[in-house]
Order: sequence, then structure tokens, then C-alpha cells
Amino acid sequence: MTHTQLLDVTEDGFAFDPRTGESYTLNPCEWLVLQRLQLGENQNQVADFLSEKFGIPQSAAQRDVADFFGQLNLFGLEGGK
Repeated sequence: MTHTQLLDVTEDGFAFDPRTGESYTLNPCEWLVLQRLQLGENQNQVADFLSEKFGIPQSAAQRDVADFFGQLNLFGLEGGK
């Protein structure tokens, strides 16, 4: 189980890390990405989902997801595989 799967995430875009007590505010896209990660999807699967859902090029979705994973890692919340 990844740290992102341990987060308590509300529908209004807040995430709470019970390991550290830290809280995070998510924008709607980040919320969707985090939901997919909590389902066990990897970076490529999440990018595929975003590309289809929003009709954006695969390359843009991959870049955006990679940026989000970088932020997760910065906060010690690795995004999975």
C-alpha cells in the first residue's frame, strides 16, 4: 500500500495524512488523480484516464501527472508505481 492510499480524502478536495497529521488542499484535477492512485492505478494509467476524460493529448497528460507525482514525492507521499 502506498502513502497516497493511506490518505483520507474528502469530496470537497481536502486530504489528511494520518501518519503525519498534515492536511492538503487539492484542486479538482488533483482530486481525480489522487482518487485513481487510491484505486491502485500507476502513473501511465492515470495519464490515460486524464487524456480520455478531458480530451487532451497523451503527452500533456503524462507531463501533468509526472509533475503531480513530483509534488507527491516532495511531500513524502510517493504516488505509487
